[in-house]
Amino acid sequence: MGCLGNSKTEDQRIDEKAQREANKKIEKQLQKERQAYKATHRLLLLGAGESGKSTIVKQMRILHVNGFNAEEKKQKILDIRKNVKDAIVTIISAMSTLTPPVSIANPSNQPRAEYIKSIAPLSDFDYTELDPDLCRTEKCHKCTTRDQRRPIYYLKAGPEPGREDTDPTEPDRSINKLRK
Repeated sequence: MGCLGNSKTEDQRIDEKAQREANKKIEKQLQKERQAYKATHRLLLLGAGESGKSTIVKQMRILHVNGFNAEEKKQKILDIRKNVKDAIVTIISAMSTLTPPVSIANPSNQPRAEYIKSIAPLSDFDYTELDPDLCRTEKCHKCTTRDQRRPIYYLKAGPEPGREDTDPTEPDRSINKLRK
């Protein structure tokens, strides 16, 4: 036993001091995180489906956070390609279900349309085989519902999905929405 009733050894005092210092560091870090959290602006976006909530978030990011990084841009290109494929498949499939049925504007594209229907279940295929011109007619656009209009944008004016050097613009990226 030490002088004046101090029963702690030197090692115990060193351990306690190290624990107090570690506790101080943790408390400082927590304080910084609390301040950062308080300084963060949070916005609750409410609205029905397809009302533009995620588009607003993407536009805010483009305007205030310098847009998307390279990895996110690459992912958006893949998402856009999937949307274009889905749009073409949806339009081609819907053409025969309408009354009266809608025919493909250029009959020489019929074999291509049949081929696209056959590869529709595949998740990975060569996008150069897709021909956006196949579905760029007003007749084809009438085969879509309101919630399918976004892919029509890509068929009309968006980037060519099959081109390797495709680089969608910020508006292309902000209106893109991947359907699961």
